[in-house]
Amino acid sequence: MADQKRKNQEVILQQFNKLRQEQRMVAQKISELKLEESEHKLVIDALKEVNDPTRKCYQLVGGVLMERTVGQVQPNLENNASKINTLITTMDKTLDSKAKELVDFKEKHGIKVKGEDSMEDKTKSQPSASQPSAGVLVN
Repeated sequence: MADQKRKNQEVILQQFNKLRQEQRMVAQKISELKLEESEHKLVIDALKEVNDPTRKCYQLVGGVLMERTVGQVQPNLENNASKINTLITTMDKTLDSKAKELVDFKEKHGIKVKGEDSMEDKTKSQPSASQPSAGVLVN
C-alpha cells in the first residue's frame, strides 16, 4: 500500500518536472527570439541610413556569406523581423498556457515547492481541520 502510494507520488513528480521543463524551454526560446528580433532591428536601422539601394552588403544565409544589395536585403530583414515578432507573441501565449497548466497540476495534486510560497500564500492556504493536507514536496 505504502509502496503503491510512493510510486504514485514519483509519477506525479515526474509529470510535474516535465511540465516545468517544458515551461522553461518555451521561456528560453522566447529569450532567444527576442535577442534575434533586436539584432534584426539594429541592422534594419543601420540600413535605413544608407541612401543608395544598390550599395553592396553581405548577408549570412545558412552559414554562407552572400553578397547582395541593400535594396534586396532590407525587405527580407523587415519581413523576418515581422515574423519573429509574430512568433514571440504566439510563444508568449504558449508560455501563459503552460504556466496555467502547471498551476492547475500543482493544485490538483497538492504539490508544494520549497521557497516558492510567500508568507501571504501560507496564511491563505492553511489547511482546515476537516481537510487533511496530503501532497508532494518538490525542491
